[in-house]
Amino acid sequence: MFKYSHRFLGKLAGEKIDYVDFDRNWLDMQGFEVASEENVDDDAIIELEVKANRPDMLSHLGVLREYYVYKNHNKLPTINSKVNIDNLNKLPIQVEINTDKVGNLVLVCIKNIDNTKKTPDSIVKLLNNLGVASVNPVVDLSNFLMLELGQPIHIYDLDKLNEKLEFANSKEGQKITTLHGTEVEIPKDSIIINDKDGAVCLAGIIGTQKVEIDNNTKNIVIESANFDAIKLRVASQKTHISTLASYRYERGVDANITKLGACLCAEYIMDVCGGELNSAFIKFENSKDNIKEINVTKVNKILGTKLTAEKIKDLLESYYYKVEILDKDKVKVIAPSYRLDIEQEIDVIGDIAQMYGYHNIEPTMPNLSVQYEPNKYIINSDFIRNLMYSQNLSECISYSFIHENAMNMLNIDKNNELYGEIKLLNPLSNKFAIMRPNLLYSMINTLVYNYSKEGECDPIFEIGTVFRVDKNTDTGYNQSSNLAVLLCGNKISKGFGIEKDVPYDFYDIKQILQLIASEYSLNIELIKSKNSAFSLYAKVIINNVESGYIGIVEPKILKNFENGKLIKDKIYYLEINIDNLVMGVTPLEKQSKFPSIVREYNLLVKDGTEYKEFSNVIKSQSSLIKSIQVKDIYRGKGVEKGYTAILIEIEYNDENETLTSTIVEDIENKWLNQLKNDFAITLKS
Repeated sequence: MFKYSHRFLGKLAGEKIDYVDFDRNWLDMQGFEVASEENVDDDAIIELEVKANRPDMLSHLGVLREYYVYKNHNKLPTINSKVNIDNLNKLPIQVEINTDKVGNLVLVCIKNIDNTKKTPDSIVKLLNNLGVASVNPVVDLSNFLMLELGQPIHIYDLDKLNEKLEFANSKEGQKITTLHGTEVEIPKDSIIINDKDGAVCLAGIIGTQKVEIDNNTKNIVIESANFDAIKLRVASQKTHISTLASYRYERGVDANITKLGACLCAEYIMDVCGGELNSAFIKFENSKDNIKEINVTKVNKILGTKLTAEKIKDLLESYYYKVEILDKDKVKVIAPSYRLDIEQEIDVIGDIAQMYGYHNIEPTMPNLSVQYEPNKYIINSDFIRNLMYSQNLSECISYSFIHENAMNMLNIDKNNELYGEIKLLNPLSNKFAIMRPNLLYSMINTLVYNYSKEGECDPIFEIGTVFRVDKNTDTGYNQSSNLAVLLCGNKISKGFGIEKDVPYDFYDIKQILQLIASEYSLNIELIKSKNSAFSLYAKVIINNVESGYIGIVEPKILKNFENGKLIKDKIYYLEINIDNLVMGVTPLEKQSKFPSIVREYNLLVKDGTEYKEFSNVIKSQSSLIKSIQVKDIYRGKGVEKGYTAILIEIEYNDENETLTSTIVEDIENKWLNQLKNDFAITLKS
């Protein structure tokens, strides 16, 4: 935002300004929307919404340039100073520049000022109308200059400085006491200004009480500088300090006005407070020309116009560009130095459109040749989403940012494969401080919230993005899309015809994984492992690639969540990466013309024995065993403690002849004996 004064703008122009259509029409068309308009005495104060890419409009000079374009004045308004600092002596203090983040720098020393003088009423009134408090003449005049020209100014009391001004990168732990009396720790590698005793200013943002200007100030050093915008923006955000100066520096200040800013400020101060120019330090050179070559055909293709090179030249020159026609299809332009937003050819084309007038461009239907590229992520997401809906799961959506203590809450340390801690530089709060490495925290948070509101939670799933550190990428980070499924509570609640609740179990969550494998024709394998966040944990291997995990969440971690104690049931959890899911092909198996023999066996299996191991033993006994399926699992009455009864179904088939019971019984005896010897597995009596 920037407020400007109608009256002061007219004073700068040296003429009576005709504001008809300027505020509400021209500025709006140029992208500077009028946010408010207030009449104060005989003046009108206009507040503009200035976009971040147009910092040149954060001054009255910038607004005056737009007015001259509006009135077709065909000249660039300028402000000059009668002060010359080129031949002054060296400053009485040493100046050191020990950072490459300082561009142009001009320091001017004025001695024997009288800061008890009164700031002119017209300037105090203008400052107040524009929302800037009056302090004392030196400070008021530097603020006035910034609002006029757009160059931030900082002023030091020379007598309070100890021997030098050093421009450097801050060290860890440095602190300053600001002009407002607040102690602030300066972020490491910020641009800082020191004297021999320590920091006297956080460059471009705020000064310190140590060298502040007061009524007793007699000798001053005016600083007009150009600082690295990114460094300054980071420092402003980390310290939570925003000033009129930092607001401009963050967006960019024209390096070519650094010297003029120092001269004008010196002139204004001496006009009001007296004093004599004493000395100066000048590190200044004009910025290099910002040259762009514009293709006329491209301009007309993008805008839908029929402009000639001559017309483009006229339009851009009216907006203060220097233009040279190379041929009928090429134009070389030099952008004004204050137009920091002009980075590419398309930026110049945007100015051509504005000057030509959008209302003069006839609307036409675009002629686009578009080649359809299927989006694998959207296709996978939609397909899986429909699969989850078919299983009566409810979709949830959560933020990609999670609590700064999320890893501790999940009992996941740095050695855990699920660990991740990509911190945000400027988080909204500690609840949204890191980018999630998995969806586990988000899903448990959703579960706990639903239990706190409803006393239960439907089975839920989420398809979301997770973020991990990856040193093999250009950025050092990697993001992927994951599916998470969480089951907790009762699958079927007791009611009419149902004597008791039927809770979810591990095989329900596994069945969802098997459904995905079946629909995609994938080969899925579970490898049992250990993880501190789970009481039961297995890695999910999809087509020989580790792609996720499945398990039962460790109940102890629930106490770390607000209202987590409400959850008494087991939490079954599945999370897999879906970026690389590709629909496979299910091969057609040769159908035997001979009938199969299907038999069921109730096996008594010792707890801890893995199904995969003993089922592989069964299959290895004969090629006539075509399939093995688990039909039921039972623990309880009639089954010895420490054992589980597993009912399996085996299909036998021979493609060449009809099987006989004798052949099947021989195969049975082989694998039953093998199971007994290897795993102590027997038939339940």
